[in-house]
Amino acid sequence: MVVLLYASTCRLDEIDGMINWFVRISRFSDAVSHMLSNSAIVRIIFLALSVPAVDAQSTAPGKTILDGVYSNEQATRGRAAYAAACGKCHGSALEGISAPALLGDRFFERWREAPIELIYSFIRQSMPPTFEANAGPRVSDRNYLDILTYILKVNGYRAGPSELTSDLLGNVMFVGKNGPQPIPDGALAVTAGCLSQDQDGTWILNNATEPVRTQEETTSTPAELKASSEKRSGTLTFRLATLDAVPDFAPDTHKGHRMQAKGYLVRQPNAERIQLSAIEMLSSTCGAQ
Repeated sequence: MVVLLYASTCRLDEIDGMINWFVRISRFSDAVSHMLSNSAIVRIIFLALSVPAVDAQSTAPGKTILDGVYSNEQATRGRAAYAAACGKCHGSALEGISAPALLGDRFFERWREAPIELIYSFIRQSMPPTFEANAGPRVSDRNYLDILTYILKVNGYRAGPSELTSDLLGNVMFVGKNGPQPIPDGALAVTAGCLSQDQDGTWILNNATEPVRTQEETTSTPAELKASSEKRSGTLTFRLATLDAVPDFAPDTHKGHRMQAKGYLVRQPNAERIQLSAIEMLSSTCGAQ
């Protein structure tokens, strides 16, 4: 049963591996073993259980910080590293002194619905500031990880049995205590939809997907394009502002095409829009996905 439930997050090749493993260790009857060894039957069972309850971008993180993604021991190390490298500016209680607070609404809104890799990369590349007098030696990558876990602990997110490692950063989302939510106003976002014009001639994306955060403002990785292509058509409509910010983009040549759009999200009732920074064609048709 544990294996069956876990399969909801697995790829087909991983499912096959679990099937083989389960067959090897099985102590059930010959009949059950025979059923398990029939990969065609079992793959059907696994795939049926693997159908997601909601449509999610394939590159979206698989866990959140609600899942206990660091250990208490790691956060204890992080407390010491934070005191040495961060406390002078951010305060001993993360309250902020000459630098912003690392807890509270402002901090939360800046980073929520994004992989914690973004927070880690920011502090690793920028903190402590190079202009700080007596900044001390460069903080190690391990200490940066530990500091991040200490920040999570102070913000009230529980520890788990294992330490947070660098290879997990892109697979864990920073969310509030109420779980994943739509990304906030002002976030750098990516969405996909059908390019068209409204009655006033304004260019819009209709049947657009729920926006998700992105790290790259003007380019898309192959993984991002693939993820946008695979998402089902949504129900949202976004006006596309600042079309001239994308050099050489001719919207007339893409009317009726399915497009991926990037830019800063403006949440405004009845006038939600994307301050466009990049747009690429996904398909020459806008049929149901």
